[in-house]
Amino acid sequence: MIIPIHTDYKRQHTPWMNYLIVAVNILLFVLGYNASSPAHSARIAEWMLQPDQPMMVQFFSSMFLHASIAHLLGNMVFLWVFGNAVNDKFGQAGYLAFYLAGGLLAGIGYLVLSGSAPVLGASGAIAAVAGAYLVLLPRTTITLLVLLFYVFIPWEVSSLYFILIQFVFEIFMTAKGFAGPASGGIAYAAHASGYLFGIAVSFLVLRIQALPRDDYDLIHLLRDYVRRRKFKKLVAAGYDPFRHPTVFGDMEKTDDAPVTSPPEQELRDNIARAITAHDIKQGVKQYGLLEAMVENPVLPRTQQLDIANQMMADNQYKSAARAYERFVEHNPKYDEIGDIYLLLGLLYGRYLKQYQKAAAVLELATMHLHDEKKIALVNTELAAANRQLDKFK
Repeated sequence: MIIPIHTDYKRQHTPWMNYLIVAVNILLFVLGYNASSPAHSARIAEWMLQPDQPMMVQFFSSMFLHASIAHLLGNMVFLWVFGNAVNDKFGQAGYLAFYLAGGLLAGIGYLVLSGSAPVLGASGAIAAVAGAYLVLLPRTTITLLVLLFYVFIPWEVSSLYFILIQFVFEIFMTAKGFAGPASGGIAYAAHASGYLFGIAVSFLVLRIQALPRDDYDLIHLLRDYVRRRKFKKLVAAGYDPFRHPTVFGDMEKTDDAPVTSPPEQELRDNIARAITAHDIKQGVKQYGLLEAMVENPVLPRTQQLDIANQMMADNQYKSAARAYERFVEHNPKYDEIGDIYLLLGLLYGRYLKQYQKAAAVLELATMHLHDEKKIALVNTELAAANRQLDKFK
């Protein structure tokens, strides 16, 4: 037995809607709207989702009913752990709409794929919530209670792996046709449908920026993984960024691309090896030697960004600004270009006292950022830079 009890996600708001949904499920069970006895089963028969004659109201009523206290508690624990965070992301009204739509699509999936017996329970909607959590917060950590030799042992695991394993299991069981009475009354098809709905909708709202993007969602994680794989593959093959510039999309391929000299190529290879070995400080040293040899040296995108970030972390503000400037010049369509403009604004304004440059790049940042906190930081820094410029007018 494995029970999730906590995640390390820090909420920004109180998830009132999820509290209300949990309370309604518990209240209905206490009031006798459950299938714990033949009398209770007869009482709720018309509110369960009936495959033979489904009614619209049953798609919604069935997701607030449960068969037993174990069924209720199991669902509410999952809803509490994952629903509070998803509620925080979607907001109160958005979360309610998402939850009900997830339950509706899970019911439809059950009827289409394997519905043969009446079904009840919140697990389809909760699967949608878990699917949303997978997309929105894959880098958080989940604390589990694992029953081992009659003793519960706490265990921490990445939410990405835990939810992904659950999702794959539900898909596998659905594909095998194990649903309803054939598998202890568990509607795997409803769970799988809920997961698919939650994942798809969450991807969509991130893509259309209906929800603010951040560095921790699944889209960013996948893009970062692809970039790292390309980088490692090219480095292993002895990649020359100037002979094959289009692989990373850094610059257009031209017939007159510069030919690197052996000493320059050696420095570029040293930088690549240092970054691959996670020795970024050594890469920064090699990049300093490259700057002394070549005017305005540019590395492949991932290398350039790693070097610039390390320079900023080491308080080498002038060098970091130059490295970020080169990055922006050669990667104007970078997905997180707004973040780079913000970093440049901080460097120019706070540390280099070049307020005119700070104001210019911060204005560019406002055109590309969507995260409210980052936009607020940009506005604060922009106002500070403009105040300094006003003093010299």
